[in-house]
Amino acid sequence: MMTSTTSQPGQEVERIGVWAKRLAVAVAALLILFLFFYNLTDYPKTWFDEGSHLHVPKALVTMGVYADYSSEGLRHYGPTIGVGPTVMLPIAAAFHFFGIGLLQARLVMVLYLAAATLWMFLLARHLLGLRSALVATALLLATPAIGMVEYGRQVLGEAPGLAFMAAGFLLWFTRWRRSRWWELTSVGALLGLSVVTKYQYLLVLGATLLVAWGLNWLFFKLPQRIFLIPGIVTALIFGAWQLFTLVYLGPATIGENLAMLREFTAGAAAVFSPTLMMRALGELFSAKSFLWTLFPALLYAGYALLRPPGKVNLSQEQRQQLAILYLLTLINLSWYVVASVSWLRYAFVGLAFSAFFVAWMFRDLTANFSPIRLWQAAQRGRRAVGYGGLAALLWLVVMIAAPAARLTWTIASAPPDDSAQMAAVMNRQVPLDALVETWEPQMGFLTDHRYHYPPQLLLNRAVRQVWLGETPVAELYDFTELAPDFVLIGEFGRWVNVYPVERLQEAGYERVEALGQFELYRRRTP
Repeated sequence: MMTSTTSQPGQEVERIGVWAKRLAVAVAALLILFLFFYNLTDYPKTWFDEGSHLHVPKALVTMGVYADYSSEGLRHYGPTIGVGPTVMLPIAAAFHFFGIGLLQARLVMVLYLAAATLWMFLLARHLLGLRSALVATALLLATPAIGMVEYGRQVLGEAPGLAFMAAGFLLWFTRWRRSRWWELTSVGALLGLSVVTKYQYLLVLGATLLVAWGLNWLFFKLPQRIFLIPGIVTALIFGAWQLFTLVYLGPATIGENLAMLREFTAGAAAVFSPTLMMRALGELFSAKSFLWTLFPALLYAGYALLRPPGKVNLSQEQRQQLAILYLLTLINLSWYVVASVSWLRYAFVGLAFSAFFVAWMFRDLTANFSPIRLWQAAQRGRRAVGYGGLAALLWLVVMIAAPAARLTWTIASAPPDDSAQMAAVMNRQVPLDALVETWEPQMGFLTDHRYHYPPQLLLNRAVRQVWLGETPVAELYDFTELAPDFVLIGEFGRWVNVYPVERLQEAGYERVEALGQFELYRRRTP
C-alpha cells in the first residue's frame, strides 16, 4: 500500500508533463498555421518580383505559352528564369482548376513553405537531435534576417528551392554509406530541382558539392560515388533546363537567346563594391541575424568540427554531414558579402542553415536546453556553467519570442493590399483597350489591361542605379515615345524614378488618382 501511495504523486507529475507537452504542441501548431495562412493575400503585399513571376502561369493558362508578356507581345526571358517550372507549373495547375487569383498562387507557395519547414526540421533532428531540431525550426521561422515566412507566403523561389535542397540533403545524409545508386540519383534529382527553382542556388550548391568531394578525397575516404552521382545528376538536370530555355523559350536563334540569358543572369551576382561589402557585413552583424550570435555560432561550429572526434558529442557521419552544410553556409555568406549587392535575400540559404549551428551552440551552452540541469549545476558550485547557461537560455528565448511576436502582430494587423485596391480602381476607371505604362508587373496579373513595361534588360541597370549609383534609368528610357494613355507609378517605379514627375508634366499628363503607393496619370486630350 505504501508503494502505491508514494507512486501517485510521481504519476501525477508525469501526467501533467504529458499534458503540458501536448498543449505546447497544439499551441505551436496553431501558431504555425496562423503564420502560414492568415491574411494570406494581404501580407506581404504583392510587389514587383512576385507580380512578374505571376505573369508566367497566367500566360500559360490564358495563352498556352510559357512566357512573360507586355503590350508589345511575349517576353521569353526574365521571370521565366527568375523562378523555375517547379513553381510556375503547380501554380498554373491551380489556376486551371480553381481560377486565376493571388490566393490560389499563394496557397501553392504555402505548401512549399510547409514542406521546407518539415524537411529542415527532419534534417536538423537527424544531425542534432529532437530538441535542437525544434529550436532550429523556431529560429528558421522567426529570425528576421532569414524571412522564411515572409518569402514563403509569396510567389518567390527561396522557400521552394530550400524545400528541394533540404529533402535532397535529408535523403543523402540518412542513407550515406548505405546509399544505392538510385537513392544517390534521387538526391541529385532533388538538388537539381533546387537549382532549377532558384538559379542563385547553383553557385552555392555547385561550389559546396565540389569542395565536399575534395574533402572526401582527402579526409572522409567514403566511396566516391556518394559524391559523384549526386553532383553529376544535379548538373545534368540544370543543364537540361538551360538547353530547354535556349532552344524552346525564345523565338530568336540559340546564340541570341544565350546572349539574352547571360544578360538576365548577370544581375547583381558579381558587384565587388567595398561600400556594399561593408553594408552586407553590417546586416550579418545586426540584431536581425540571430540577435548578434551568427558569427559566434559559426566560429563555435567551425571549432567543434575541427576538434578530435572524441571531444565532440557527434558521430563521425554527423560530423561529415554537418561539415557539408557548414561549407554551404560559409560559401553563401562569403559570396553575399564579397560579390552581391548586399540584399539580405541573397543570403537566404546560408542564413537558413545557420539556424542549425546557432541551435548547436546553444544546445552545448545550455545542457541541451535544460534549465533544471543548469540550476542544479549552479547549486553544486559550478556557477559559471549554471548561471551562464541560464543567461544563454534566456537570450535564446528572447531571440525567438520577440521576432515571432512581432511577425504575428504584423500579419494580424496587415492592411488590405493597395495593389488589389488599385486593381479595382483600374477596372472601374480605365478602359481595357487603353495603353497603360507602368513598372508594376503585379498589376498585369491583377487586371487584364494593356500594360507596357520598360524593357527587361533595363532591370539590371535599375538595380545598379540604386545600389551603385550608376546611370539613372530615366536617362536610358523615355516612356513618352509610346504616348501611353495612362501612366501608373507604384513602389518600384518610384524607387528607381523611371517616370519623373517633370517629364510627365511636360508630356501633358495629369494625376487623376492616388491610392496608397500608387499614382495614376492620364494624358490630356489635345
